[in-house]
Amino acid sequence: MILTFLMAIIWPIAGLLVTMLPYAKNNQRLRLWRMILMGVIYINLTIAGLWGALLIISYIQNDWLIIEGNIKGMVPVALTGYLPVVVFTLSRARRLGEANQEQLSAVTLAKTVDPLLVIPLYAAALASGINAFSNVVAQAVMPSLFEIVQRPFLLLLILVVPAFFIVRRYVVVLRRGLILHPFWKRLIKFAAMTAITAIVAVVIIVVHVLWGANLSKLPEATDMMNHHLIDEGGGTPTMMSVHQMRGHSNHSNMVEVAALTGDISDPADVTFELVAQRREITLASGAKIDAWTYNGEIAPELRVRYGDMVEVKLLNKDIDKGVTIHWHGYNVPNAMDGVPGMTQNVVKPGQSFTYKFRAMQDGTYWFHSHQQAAEQVRKGLFGSLIVEPRSGRIDEYDEQFTIINHNWETDQGKKIAFGTEDQMQFKQVEPGKMVNLKIINTQNISQKYLLQGVDYQITSIDGVRIHDPDLLSDDTAFRLASGGRYDIVFRMPDHPVKFKIGDYRESEDPGIVFYGDDDTSSLPKESSFKAESNLFDPTKYGKPIVNELTSATRFDREFTMILGNRMGFYNGQFNFLWTINGEVYPYIPTFVVQEGDRVKTTFVNRSLTEHPMHLHGHHMTVLKKNGKKVRTPWMTDTLNVYAGETYEVAFIADNPGMWMDHCHNLDHAATGMILHLMYDNIIPSYEVGTRSGNLPE
Repeated sequence: MILTFLMAIIWPIAGLLVTMLPYAKNNQRLRLWRMILMGVIYINLTIAGLWGALLIISYIQNDWLIIEGNIKGMVPVALTGYLPVVVFTLSRARRLGEANQEQLSAVTLAKTVDPLLVIPLYAAALASGINAFSNVVAQAVMPSLFEIVQRPFLLLLILVVPAFFIVRRYVVVLRRGLILHPFWKRLIKFAAMTAITAIVAVVIIVVHVLWGANLSKLPEATDMMNHHLIDEGGGTPTMMSVHQMRGHSNHSNMVEVAALTGDISDPADVTFELVAQRREITLASGAKIDAWTYNGEIAPELRVRYGDMVEVKLLNKDIDKGVTIHWHGYNVPNAMDGVPGMTQNVVKPGQSFTYKFRAMQDGTYWFHSHQQAAEQVRKGLFGSLIVEPRSGRIDEYDEQFTIINHNWETDQGKKIAFGTEDQMQFKQVEPGKMVNLKIINTQNISQKYLLQGVDYQITSIDGVRIHDPDLLSDDTAFRLASGGRYDIVFRMPDHPVKFKIGDYRESEDPGIVFYGDDDTSSLPKESSFKAESNLFDPTKYGKPIVNELTSATRFDREFTMILGNRMGFYNGQFNFLWTINGEVYPYIPTFVVQEGDRVKTTFVNRSLTEHPMHLHGHHMTVLKKNGKKVRTPWMTDTLNVYAGETYEVAFIADNPGMWMDHCHNLDHAATGMILHLMYDNIIPSYEVGTRSGNLPE
């Protein structure tokens, strides 16, 4: 990136120098300017060569999918700009100023305005600017032939105007010699050429912008199947593709999403009522939140036991845009998944919806609204779902604390908090007691945590138990993806223990101090705890999960999700877009599977930042990281993929329906990073769009 910006600065200098050549007063000055010009050109070409070498090294060291966009998107532009300099400009620049006479001859003047001397340098300057700008807005991750050709074509189109002036000047010089007009006249001519070029460039950009803005508008209504974009992962043809090929849509053997409720005939063992409502909430510091809540509180906890039939009635009191409940990480039947327009209609003010499912996974989970989730989760529409194991193993923990980490927008600015606690908390725990911390990260970015003063174990990731978890030292931090959950266990020592956020200064830390002594006056200071020196790595922790996926040598379907970013339009608005395979929702092909398939997905992060990828209705088994098998495969529903990383994960298609698969940085999902996983015998029951008010993200 630095090299492209450096070329974007130095190539225009060469363009300026070549423009000055005809106005050299004598051969001595012309030779001096030519020498400087040659030096600048050689510097530029050296940097371009170094940039090309780095691309080759990057190609050798990385997966092709990581660098494909850079090579396909930037190299054609660079070649269009730089090759003509090598082929045409260098030889002509060397021949300048060879005459011995003091005054410039007509022949020498003609050489200084030769279009093949001047235009390539303008092209190189423009090409370097386009590539530098492309680094800011990001390359397309899987450029099509149109995208590969588009930028060089635009470069040449913009060059038409200056090329016209340059050729015209060359013809005039050949006929009549160079007429040295007063400086102000030359300035006016240059300004006119620049203005016309700018107008042409602006017209091209405006046409491109209007075209892009119009194409980006989301449909007023869609049933999620009307665009007929499907990806079958290289497996056997599905019912969906067969129907398309035959030109008809026989739904007689298909199942509607609304019918996928599971067996809910048994009476509920436990019932809850959640009322979505606005309420002003005060944090511990006194900061106030204009919150959207369930039951007027922040993060209510629903606690059930494994095997319970759970019934939750959602009522919407006054959330104008409507609400739902999605059970994040909990593999409920599809009709209970809480995605508006996919699995239900949004619950509008005065309406209700009842969720019912059997709790067949124990562990730590959470729930949140999936209607315009980027806004609604941020404002507080979330809570925790704790499913206790039926075996009674809950008794092995003497103390349990559910810690939901959130970033609030308050009247005093943004505040990091555990629930409503944005200051240090103090909790008394008797030494020797086993303590379980259930940590849930609801922010839009991963968060690092530290447990200081005691060794500990991470006993589960995303609700799935870790077999034989190792003991981690208290200088080991761990990072939790957006939407992710860790269960932490430690035995309370005879001295204080501190749980804190790892990425913030002490004054901003809403941590928790656990202490055993009634006297809190002698609680240790931060300096008495060990500093972080290690970071937890789930790829080599505990005993590997063993299932049919970890030993599989082939899969029924294999998908690739290349995660990228670019500037562009989304629903008519200019935005920073987050893409999957170069496209944004709803133009990303739907992944289609058949029940029972073993499905492998490869995540490739070509974007500028991390993406916590969350698949609804299934847990993924992590098999490889950066092309190498992980030492300890584990199961997760929210996998954080950092910039430049690749992961291979797999799952069994054992929960029929239509499921979201998206980035759980909800701002990313709101501008495109969503696709859908669909079983081939399923048809929609609802529609998405402004007409219905169902707006999932």
